[in-house]
Amino acid sequence: MPAIRQHRKLFVASAVLSTALALNAGNPYISRVFEYVPAPGQFINTVPEYSDGDSYADILNRANEQLCGEARPGMICLGAFGGYVVFGFDHPVVNVEGEYDFKIYGNAIISSQEPYGGSCEPGVVWVSADTNGNGLPDDKWYQLAGSEYSNPATIHGFRLTYHRPEAGHTPVPDPANKAITDSRYIRWTSDNPEYAEGYLQQNMFHRQSYWPEWLEGETLVFEGTLLPPNATDVSGKGSNWVLCAFGEGYADNLPDTEDKGLKIDWAVDEYGNPVRLPAIDFVKVQSGMLQNAGWLGETSTEVCGAEDLHPDAPFNSSLPCSLQADAAAITVRNGVIQIRLSTAAEVRVSTVDGRLLYCGLHPEGTSELKPDCPPGCLLIVSAGHVRRKLITGS
Repeated sequence: MPAIRQHRKLFVASAVLSTALALNAGNPYISRVFEYVPAPGQFINTVPEYSDGDSYADILNRANEQLCGEARPGMICLGAFGGYVVFGFDHPVVNVEGEYDFKIYGNAIISSQEPYGGSCEPGVVWVSADTNGNGLPDDKWYQLAGSEYSNPATIHGFRLTYHRPEAGHTPVPDPANKAITDSRYIRWTSDNPEYAEGYLQQNMFHRQSYWPEWLEGETLVFEGTLLPPNATDVSGKGSNWVLCAFGEGYADNLPDTEDKGLKIDWAVDEYGNPVRLPAIDFVKVQSGMLQNAGWLGETSTEVCGAEDLHPDAPFNSSLPCSLQADAAAITVRNGVIQIRLSTAAEVRVSTVDGRLLYCGLHPEGTSELKPDCPPGCLLIVSAGHVRRKLITGS
């Protein structure tokens, strides 16, 4: 893995009490797709299929049918840069330190004639823990720092707006390439001077609308990590495009047989600081490329399923705390743990047998935690250098 840029001297560890107490489910595959918001692209409205009048809920149901219950039950397309899908399993995915924790299946192809090249359409992967305990992916997201994370050509926090083609739009064919039926099909803009404006092209092989017809509005706005271009016209004549694979850390980047998977250890925050996540509950895959490759069309990540590589792994309570500080008091009342800190510190909640239930950074002042365990549960709570044994409900 590449070196990570350090902007702050702070490591953050987080998990959630309810997450840690539900770790023994056995199905290793996706159980639910929470969101499916693709960017425009040549396979949109076909993978999965859209019918006139379908709502967002209809398409989301189809995405669930395509991705849930098996390793590779089907396929969805995320479109060009920014399009994404959010899914989860029926249990948290445990961080087994140093090992590959989960795998996302795609349809990448490596050509026998081109080293590391073929049809590789890398998608950036994000992970999140259900820190508020509501079972929904509305908590903080952390990016998995793949091989291109520190590449100077990678743009973090890239924001792009797609503009729906106007009614009666007149196609502009490419006279140099008969396969391109509209070279100015879907316009996009951004505030980045390197990518101020451009177009997704329409090709002769896919004549349906490339705009996700079930999404309302005249624009679609996405923000994420833009990866460097990976497409090369090796023929020099536009006839043989090769999309090269990156190292690792992405979805749809390598053929499934060659892809070892992804490590939760690679998670970083918005500043590039490593984040210690004992387990995760949600995964987001987002198209990371913005390029047209001639008759191949735009580069768009596909997702065919996902798998927890160790669904029966015990919860890892050995992840290191990284910030210590004095704590003024730790008390419990009516099942709520109250922590009063003199400075910011990392708070840990464990069972008496050493199973870590929660590990997170708390600011100076007073904060509260409500363990998801019955009254009378014996817990060990530590904050900074203070460590107390408490009984919930007391």
